[in-house]
Amino acid sequence: LWSSGLTFRAIPGLAPFRTLEAIGTLSTAAGLLIGLDAGQPPDAVGDVMIAEVRANPCAALFRTQEDPRLPIAFFSDFNCPNCRILHSILTEYDTKHPDIIRIIHHELPLLGAASTIASKAVLAANLQGGYTAMHDRLIRAQMVTDLNYVVTMAQSVGLDGRRLVADMQSPEIETALDKSKAIAKVFGFYGTPATVIGSTVFLGAIPAVDVAQIIEAELAAPVRACSAG
Repeated sequence: LWSSGLTFRAIPGLAPFRTLEAIGTLSTAAGLLIGLDAGQPPDAVGDVMIAEVRANPCAALFRTQEDPRLPIAFFSDFNCPNCRILHSILTEYDTKHPDIIRIIHHELPLLGAASTIASKAVLAANLQGGYTAMHDRLIRAQMVTDLNYVVTMAQSVGLDGRRLVADMQSPEIETALDKSKAIAKVFGFYGTPATVIGSTVFLGAIPAVDVAQIIEAELAAPVRACSAG
């Protein structure tokens, strides 16, 4: 259940980031959980990478601070139904309000081997400039575990399927997944979806009206977190 009154609390050691007191509908390996203290973050990742995230969380979350649009870091798992709900809310907002937000996707596969394969596939597709096409194709699939099927899906959206599967095994892809895990460790993301809109952090899928309210509050802030200025 979701309350329409949004309240926040500071995240110790991660100023100016704040988190919603309430939590949306969350997918975890153990099913649906309610409450920020109910779960554990993803598996341990390297101390060096975690230190890098703590030293510059803006760069880790949003990658660039030169874009004037409001950045939204979206952590998702392809087999997380709640991620699809929130993804639709964010993309619909972006369609209705062009050039206001910038969505940065982070793959955080927590729901098993099929989630990891799908995450690696979309990251490998990005190396061919086909992230969006492959993402949209994978999100319609169910529990992809067959690499031959991955090849077929990649080819169906105009990508080199054999190259994509080979790239899935590359250190570059593993590093990208480890970076997302490191961010999740620092911010306490133990399930998906997890989202950071400007300086506001929240777990789970929340109503579209609350997403819009957070976006409007971040846009109206006198000093925007993680801005180039």
